[in-house]
Formats: sequence, structure tokens, C-alpha cells
Amino acid sequence: MELMAFFGEGARIVPNLQDLREFLAPRRLYKVVKISESSFEKCAYALVDNFPECTRALGMLRYYRSPGEVYWEDIERAENIIAESLTMDVYGWEPDAFTLFETAEPGHYELVAILAF
Repeated sequence: MELMAFFGEGARIVPNLQDLREFLAPRRLYKVVKISESSFEKCAYALVDNFPECTRALGMLRYYRSPGEVYWEDIERAENIIAESLTMDVYGWEPDAFTLFETAEPGHYELVAILAF
């Protein structure tokens, strides 16, 4: 279901279908983490603080849901938190991609991470 959302319509950054091919590699297990906070930064910190298994992921697709107007600097800060905190071969993830939707509940910022192991 979350993969359909990630690659569905309405994404502010159009996902690359090559990421789906890489993500669905044989013999992988998957886990979905959903986080709702008062900012994208808090979502990113919750991901890295509460889900240490992220450091063992082989790939990660993430999407953010914004309750209104998007400030790209907020997304960039959240992505930097993830990259700096998960230093165990983060840049080796296959794939590592994110996108954004403007559909969250008012006042709630969401981060959905789909992890491949």
C-alpha cells in the first residue's frame, strides 16, 4: 500500500521507476515506519532515535506529507538529519529516495519510511 502511495499521483518530486526495480530486489524483507509530529525535523529525529534498525537497511524510500505550504528548507533539514544520523553506509542504500505530498492532516507533519532489509 505504501509503495503505491510513494509511486502514486500527486508527488511533488516524481519518483523514478528504476528505484522500484532496485527496491524490489529478490530475498528482501520490508518494514514500514509511519511517524507524525509537529515538524519534518521532529519526524526525522523520531525515525533515527526510535528505529535503530534503519542503520541495517539495504534501501529506503521515504515520503513526507505536509499539512499545507511546503518550505523546501524544512525537507532539506529533515533529510540532512537522516543522512547524518544513519552513518552506516547510508549512501550505499539501493535505492535511497524521497518525495513529498501536500495531504497531511492540518497541523501534522508525516514521514513514512519504507525500509528494505
